[in-house]
Amino acid sequence: MKVSEHGTIACPSGFVSRLMLRSDVPKVLEIEREAHFTPWGEKAFLDAIETGDVLPIVLVDKEVAGYGVLKVLWREAELLNLAIAKPWRRRGLGHFLVATLLQSALRYGAPQVFLEVRESNTGAQALYRQMGFEVVGSRKAYYACPEGKREDAWVMRWQEKRGRNAA
Repeated sequence: MKVSEHGTIACPSGFVSRLMLRSDVPKVLEIEREAHFTPWGEKAFLDAIETGDVLPIVLVDKEVAGYGVLKVLWREAELLNLAIAKPWRRRGLGHFLVATLLQSALRYGAPQVFLEVRESNTGAQALYRQMGFEVVGSRKAYYACPEGKREDAWVMRWQEKRGRNAA
């Protein structure tokens, strides 16, 4: 991931990044419903915007292609949500958004970031491992699944290391 002269992470070619606006929420909800079995609702995104969470989005031709949500707490943060629209997957957008969120966490004084990921979501786990996350625990029956079943979540953590850039 390229870092600009201003210390920001360069968005993949052909895409633009900015923070989510209230007007983006309807399109974000379409992606959210496509990506997650138990999607967030409109209120969750609006609350995240209102409370000052970090919500970067990636646009292509003024259409939302992906987004992330980071909650920063005192000295730690949690990556709460991340999704890329199906047509735009495997183009580096997930990597870009995670790197952007990690950089934001550091900027807000949080040298560690936690997240939960479905045990079956090996693609996301591979991305998070590539970004420096490691499994530190699990949550039994954390996620709802079709037919009333439940799935475990892996708890992963990223920690700032001296000399390592978030990107």
